[in-house]
Amino acid sequence: MMRWHRMHLDGIPVVDLEAAAARPEEVSWFEFWSSRSDYYEGLANDALQNNSTVSCGELLFLACLCIHYAQYLWWHEPSRRQAAQRRKERLYRRAAPLLVSPAELLSVDLDELSIPGFLRIPSAAAEPRSLPCVMLLGGMESTKEESYHFENMLLRRGVATCTFDGPGQGELFEEVGLSADFNRYSSAVLDYLRSRPEINPDAIAVLGRSLGGLYALQAAAMDTRFAACVSWGGCVDMDYFDAETPLTKEGWRYIAKVDTMDEARDFVRTTLDLRPVLSNLTCPTYFLHGALDPTPMSEVDLLRELAVNAPLTVVVEPDGIHCVHNLGPVPRLRMVDWLVVCLVNKW
Repeated sequence: MMRWHRMHLDGIPVVDLEAAAARPEEVSWFEFWSSRSDYYEGLANDALQNNSTVSCGELLFLACLCIHYAQYLWWHEPSRRQAAQRRKERLYRRAAPLLVSPAELLSVDLDELSIPGFLRIPSAAAEPRSLPCVMLLGGMESTKEESYHFENMLLRRGVATCTFDGPGQGELFEEVGLSADFNRYSSAVLDYLRSRPEINPDAIAVLGRSLGGLYALQAAAMDTRFAACVSWGGCVDMDYFDAETPLTKEGWRYIAKVDTMDEARDFVRTTLDLRPVLSNLTCPTYFLHGALDPTPMSEVDLLRELAVNAPLTVVVEPDGIHCVHNLGPVPRLRMVDWLVVCLVNKW
């Protein structure tokens, strides 16, 4: 059931989830969601022919989300998965200028790479250098294209949003896999955001989901320019690698770009370890954890023990699964409202 909760909250209609559950046995998960992507892209093209540009943008995003969920755990066929990733990118780029608010494509240089991302600005006009902004980080199988509905909650509250692909994610995966220096990418994007004339350089927060929650903690610990941090179902280390499901372990092997599970275990456990840096975390930090999450409660204890210089808000939901997706929209609203207090009411 975990995947249904997440998918629905991210924007997949219930009717499609019901149809996926009832699909014929010979129709694979990948094939089903690919066909739904085709269907919504066709409707988007019809809407565009009728000059219904807002509907076109929304339908293109839905097509993008369907192909995302076709491939997000499809580790065993890399070529098929990567082809679906590229289709997802194309669909979102078509949707981007039609969204309300539009998504502006950005490219940030770092070393020999160009970090691809999107910036969305609230529709209401703002004074120069006045807009707060939240940088949204994806996790193991997440990319910059999938957070449209969460972004909308922030945009409605006058907060700009920025998403991008880092090491092991989306468009950057073919060039660089999982690495220990995700914070270098977030800091490069932060440099860019601080240069934007609309954005208040002192009111930029970072939020990450799942593995992105670890990245968010690392980003804020390694760069004190972040005004606030949210770790949504994140962790501090990966010492519990062996307790992960076989499918999740395969995902770690895939994004680490190693051949064996033993290599994946060693690489992930040494690469993803925030214990040496958490004492550097000083900004207000919100940590959301589900007590039924396979990520152990010891991760919450570690955060409390090591992040001694940060004002912490730790929320443990007794009935919550990973990222508490099973509790509906309320945890998301609470995170958004907490960010608004930090970024808007403060200023």
